Amino acid sequence: MAARKVAIVAPTPVPFTRGGAERAWSGLHAALLDAGHDAELVKLPVRETTLAQVASGYRDFSTLDLDHFDVVISSKYPAWITPHRHHVLWMFHPLRGLYDTYHLFGLPTAPGRVQPATAALLEAVRRPPRRADVAEVLDRVDAAVADLGADHPDLALPGPVSRLVVRWLDRVALDPVEVARHVALSRTVAARAGYLPEGVAARVAYAPPDLEPPAAPRPPGRHLFTASRLDGPKRLDLLVRAMAHVPGDVELHIGGTGPEEERLRALAAGDPRIRFLGFIPDEELGTRYADALAVPFLPLDEDYGLITVEALAAGTPVVTTSDSGGPAELVRHGVDGAVVDPDPVALGRALAALATDPARARAMGEEGRRHTARITWPNVVRTLLGPEEAAGGDGATTPDRARRPGRRRVVVLTTFRVADRAHGGQLRSYHLYGGLARHADVEVVSLTDGGRSGSVALGPGFVETAVPISAAQRTAAEQATLEVGIPVSDLTAGEAIALTPEYLRQLRDACRTADAVVLAEPYLLPALDAAGIDLPFVYDAFNVEVDLKAAILPPTPAGSAVLSRVAAVELAAARRAAAITACSLPDAHRLAALAGRRSSDAVVVPNGTDCAATTPVAPEVRARRAQRWLDRYRDVDGRAGDVESLAVFFGSWHPPNLDAARRIIELAPEVPEVLFVLGGRHGDAFAGQATPANLVLAGRVSDRARDVLLGTAHLALNPMATGSGTNLKVLEYLAAGVPVVTTAFGIRGLDLVDREHLLVGAPEGFGGAVRTALADPEAASTRAEAGRRRVEELYDWPRLADRLAEVVARVTGAPAAGPQASVR
Repeated sequence: MAARKVAIVAPTPVPFTRGGAERAWSGLHAALLDAGHDAELVKLPVRETTLAQVASGYRDFSTLDLDHFDVVISSKYPAWITPHRHHVLWMFHPLRGLYDTYHLFGLPTAPGRVQPATAALLEAVRRPPRRADVAEVLDRVDAAVADLGADHPDLALPGPVSRLVVRWLDRVALDPVEVARHVALSRTVAARAGYLPEGVAARVAYAPPDLEPPAAPRPPGRHLFTASRLDGPKRLDLLVRAMAHVPGDVELHIGGTGPEEERLRALAAGDPRIRFLGFIPDEELGTRYADALAVPFLPLDEDYGLITVEALAAGTPVVTTSDSGGPAELVRHGVDGAVVDPDPVALGRALAALATDPARARAMGEEGRRHTARITWPNVVRTLLGPEEAAGGDGATTPDRARRPGRRRVVVLTTFRVADRAHGGQLRSYHLYGGLARHADVEVVSLTDGGRSGSVALGPGFVETAVPISAAQRTAAEQATLEVGIPVSDLTAGEAIALTPEYLRQLRDACRTADAVVLAEPYLLPALDAAGIDLPFVYDAFNVEVDLKAAILPPTPAGSAVLSRVAAVELAAARRAAAITACSLPDAHRLAALAGRRSSDAVVVPNGTDCAATTPVAPEVRARRAQRWLDRYRDVDGRAGDVESLAVFFGSWHPPNLDAARRIIELAPEVPEVLFVLGGRHGDAFAGQATPANLVLAGRVSDRARDVLLGTAHLALNPMATGSGTNLKVLEYLAAGVPVVTTAFGIRGLDLVDREHLLVGAPEGFGGAVRTALADPEAASTRAEAGRRRVEELYDWPRLADRLAEVVARVTGAPAAGPQASVR
């Protein structure tokens, strides 16, 4: 990556305090300098007691001229409204009191009757957000302040007018036209509603700890330690109450100062084990963490929680709560800490468990140290800046396609945008090829159905170049679909690729310095030929396409013709590939047989899941969450009746998922005591149809909502009876620790055992299997725990990516770098 001139723009709070954001900016500045870039930290003072002060901050940054820098990086309001041709967002958070915590004030979202000056301001922010109108909006804020006074109720902060004004300004600042790359501090931040523009999928860059842990391992501690500002959102009162449920002489040491200190001291007065240490300088914190038995950290919906990473990096486990936000995202329950309900009893039990087993606590701390070692400043810099880029006219970028010394280069062809991660194929591509990037530089050249074009860095060494299909090719695909009666755009993607010459241009350029190609599905094989590319390729078969299409294509002449074309392109891919990878052993054998190759020519690289990103919840926590969820649901929907249990199913709009959803709709009346929640776009197929009272079609749900449901439901269902490949959803269910009921077909190709890892039911008697699972919660929990262990052992994405790396290395005649897994 060539040296670049980088400006980090940030607000300086008035009065000044040095918190996690300030430490992160200082760390980023130092990391950019260490990487050889010319970096400057540009800060302007911002007061935010009134709307007038906040608007003044937006004005100052909106007129900042930083054109002499190559890149501008911002993380917070109002700094992110700084204009620049190549602006990178590393989002910490907006003004939360006007976003996700606004409801806590009990204020209306829409203004009532207002003064004329305020009405003029509201008229301006009701227009579409545009950079050209920013000065006018800020002028109208100033005019309203001059007319009414900064403290007038119309201009209250927070308040409905200030909420509309600031959110309008943020929509201007964060629009993809203004921002070349959207990155978030955590998945928690990326998933919050309204933070990012609609349709933007932000990458995540965790801020590394900036404390120096002790040079040598310390003996196990005997006390608990935490450090944070002593105010309400940090919930130190919850921790003090939890200590009543920690027996023995285990002490709690609390570092920090803040407005809640007097109240907390009074609350803890009856427990001599609780000690308040006051302010602790940074140079002491690393040792304090390392000397502790565990670090309890219990904030409410924290953006990130640097304390969590600092403690884990010091080799000390962290205990946090399921609603803590960032900390719950970082802590792996039972591995390097505990994630429990925000309840004094549950917290006390978790802390007591570590206190009575210090050896286990130390082992968990060491796991945390190893896990957080991957959170480094070089990784942050790579995620923010990506490969060497030049800004394009539409905000897109041009990837660096030079072969780096000692690194192989692999180009992947897909018929979908990998960054979207909305369905199984996208998830497989994102995780598998992203994991391959640990061994080689990987560029995905994706043919997409519209959307933004250009290249984005999805991770270190992992780039996607998206090329939307041309209008002519879309017309060809639509015509073919009309003739057949079902979508066939995947087949026409390759057959009509000459109609999108830009794809062929990008593919040629990407492959000019490549060592190998991965063909995700067979359909873009004609694109390789049309581009004149003669490189060895791995055919990564998501399914046996001819079998999958045979089950869904209509038995018409047009359907038969399409099936013949699918068979031809799949056969060509299987015969010509230097190696075949398949999602299951039956698929591997079938593809090898179709191509007349040896069975050993097809390697099984199954679908997987990201175990590190999923923290199973304890059975008692799941039961409490489910009960609260069902109680709330009964309050808002009287049809729910006497439902006692919650079961979930997730799936995209894909014929096998539609078939499975129909089965659930049919069986729901047979099991009225269960509320069935079906999440995903498959629900759109049943819109307008009458459904049972105990069934909810939730439609497409966010990753966060899905994770919450998987951590709440009594059961996750997979009544699949058609399709090919393997079902990724089963692995996601098991990774989440939820008991699973599936058909035998639903676990085809997966090394999972009925009644050991999950429960298998026949399609025609699936309701009975659901009742069996619910009748014995203890057995269901035991199966779920065994299922999670099985997934960690066999189906974690990093392990599977290592397997694919071995195949690529064999194809290119090079030794595979990094950790290896055996090839089956």
